[in-house]
Amino acid sequence: MTKPRSRAGEPGPSLADRLADLSIAEIDAMSDQQVAELMGATAEEIATEPAWTWRAAAKAATSEYAEKLSAEVESGRAKVISDPAAVHRRLGGRPRVGGEPGEGPSAQVRVRVTSGTRTALEAIAVAQGRRLADVSRDALDEYVARHAS
Repeated sequence: MTKPRSRAGEPGPSLADRLADLSIAEIDAMSDQQVAELMGATAEEIATEPAWTWRAAAKAATSEYAEKLSAEVESGRAKVISDPAAVHRRLGGRPRVGGEPGEGPSAQVRVRVTSGTRTALEAIAVAQGRRLADVSRDALDEYVARHAS
């Protein structure tokens, strides 16, 4: 029987085995960088994903978490939902931009702007009592409407 391999491909305990042996307190005591590295995140993933996602995923993979969850289900304080439609309804989330049909998040465009443009957009948003994202989206929509062929 071969030993489980780590994400880096070196012999050793698998990620699941390493996480199962940790306590939630031990994970909380780690830095965000340590938790992300423990989870096998790449430098790009660490730079783009919020730190809490790595920590939450690590905690959820511990035996301690599984035992607490099992106790919650057994006591009736937590309910297991197995119907995919019910799960989808429960997860909910923000509606798609503009009522666009489909599922999942709306498409995103990340844009770098000058500080002057950002300041102007923020001022417009404050003056209109709107969010910066909404004002920025409207500005892009207006530009596309004028210049689309």
